[in-house]
Amino acid sequence: MKNIIEKNKISLVSILPLLLLLSFLFWKSLSFPLHDFANSYFPAHIVTNSNTPETILFDIYEYNSYIWDLGYNEVLADFYLNSPFNTVAFYPFTFTQDAYLAKSIFNFLSSLLFLLAIYNLFKRFGKNTLWFVILIPFIFYVPLRNQMLFGQTYFLIFALVVFSFLLIEKNKNSSGGLLLALAALLKVFPVAYGIPLLFKKKWKAVFLATIIGLVILSLSIWITGTNLWETYFFEVLPNAIKNKSTVSFQYNSQSIDVFLKTIFVQDAYYNPTAIFSNEQLYVFIKWLFKSIIIGIAISLSFSNKKSLFTLLCIWVVTLFLIQSRTATYAQILWIIPVLYILNCSLSKLNKIIFFIVLFLVCNLPISSLESLPVFFKFSRLWLTIILAVLFYASFHKRISYKYIALGFLILLPTHLDMFSKVDKDVSRYVLESKDYFMIFDFAKDGNQLTYDALGKKGKETKKTDILVSKFDSESCKIENNQIMLNGKQLTEDASLKKKPVLINDCEIYYLTDSRSRRGAFTIKKLNICN
Repeated sequence: MKNIIEKNKISLVSILPLLLLLSFLFWKSLSFPLHDFANSYFPAHIVTNSNTPETILFDIYEYNSYIWDLGYNEVLADFYLNSPFNTVAFYPFTFTQDAYLAKSIFNFLSSLLFLLAIYNLFKRFGKNTLWFVILIPFIFYVPLRNQMLFGQTYFLIFALVVFSFLLIEKNKNSSGGLLLALAALLKVFPVAYGIPLLFKKKWKAVFLATIIGLVILSLSIWITGTNLWETYFFEVLPNAIKNKSTVSFQYNSQSIDVFLKTIFVQDAYYNPTAIFSNEQLYVFIKWLFKSIIIGIAISLSFSNKKSLFTLLCIWVVTLFLIQSRTATYAQILWIIPVLYILNCSLSKLNKIIFFIVLFLVCNLPISSLESLPVFFKFSRLWLTIILAVLFYASFHKRISYKYIALGFLILLPTHLDMFSKVDKDVSRYVLESKDYFMIFDFAKDGNQLTYDALGKKGKETKKTDILVSKFDSESCKIENNQIMLNGKQLTEDASLKKKPVLINDCEIYYLTDSRSRRGAFTIKKLNICN
């Protein structure tokens, strides 16, 4: 034992600051709200205790009602488009009926895996990384803090990806493929980390990861039942894509998607201050940007295909630029490309600039940006682009234009909307501004319209100044997700719709998630008299 400690003394000392910080954050997390862990624990609880989990998980109000009925009235959650595999992965944590205890157990285990991953990376890259490993608690303080306090899964994802590639480097393809498959099933985006294996021609690893992933997926479907997965693959995902509800207007996403949408897609309720109103231009510029980034990644991958880890770094950085959401806790994945930067031929000055920008990317207080002009509101996005440019420039390789062209071709099928004319929306919002996460019901109280909302204070009922003399919930109905009145179809859009009501014989009020997160409703109206 003494020999082992003596042999690994430098490695153990280097991760000591990180161990101390994680221990402190773990202690703080014990008295912190469930936060994001709610979307890991309760879906597993629902699958364990409900015969129809799909009717609860994908309905925001029903989902929160289930959680409140368990006594967690402080929780406001949204399963959104998360993979149903999470319901299986977190099933063991439902053995305890205390969600807070489950969160502490998960945080402890995922922190341990994260530490082991950092330790093994240090062993892999040697003493060149010593000071960086020591400084991880300082550079990545906010991502580490948020990951621990929120009970997110990025420690686990990081560890799975790192161990996967370290194993595949040693030609342990089955175990490496297993870990990569688990990461992809948990968060989907690690599927892109399989691209480096293609450039490296690790066909056996790709094959095994695919087969193992399909086997685990099949087992998951068998455990949860087919209805949950059928709903996810054939209803939830297609509707979210068709309704364009995979990308919202939330500035804290800090992505090029959301920035361009904020600039070019005007919406009276969700985005009233848009500078332009041109959805086709939004899609076109997004296609240009992402295609160039994909082209750069492909070009660099072909010129660096001898090193599997370098290929991984390229695609980690690329995903930061093209994903529609980049959460604060996800920034810990920058640790992977930093190890390349430390060992590349980038000048000392550029490395210093890289680390300064990285510190800002990780620790910029996003909440303080909300009141700023739109360009400054997306400050972390611009810093991330600077960081990526420094990273790409470190290769000192000329980018081939043919791969940029290939990037355009690859992404063209997903951006065909730039050629489509945007249909005119004749509906109007009932409420003037978005003051709540969602509206889940409305009613007539005396002669006034009231609505029920979910927000930071939980469930609230609010009165409006809208006068209602007649509230007819029988005349209208929904068929194939469209509003019908006397056999006539009044809507044609892909948004989810609920509860159409004829108000005062002239307007139809209804709940819709148009231009919102899937299932996050507000109230809109159609005038049938004019």
